[in-house]
Amino acid sequence: MIPDSVQTIFEVTLLVAMAMCLYRIIRGPMVADRMVALDMLGVVFLAVVTAHALRADERTMIDVVVVFSIVTFFGAVAVARFLQRDADDPPET
Repeated sequence: MIPDSVQTIFEVTLLVAMAMCLYRIIRGPMVADRMVALDMLGVVFLAVVTAHALRADERTMIDVVVVFSIVTFFGAVAVARFLQRDADDPPET
């Protein structure tokens, strides 16, 4: 099994990555940057939950990770389609 010190360092690193994603979501500067940061935040959150499931030896949390990853994927696709639709529409004058 993985030593506790290695898992702790891994989880702290993931929390730092989450903080950097939150910074990018807040600062922007464009909507696409915020969308990518939000998607990345979801991926890092999944890694944190997976690391916790490994540490606590909870196999049921893996099911939660799979469902959340599917929801995150479809959310990212929906936002990308929304942004693309707005980019394709010419501004009305």
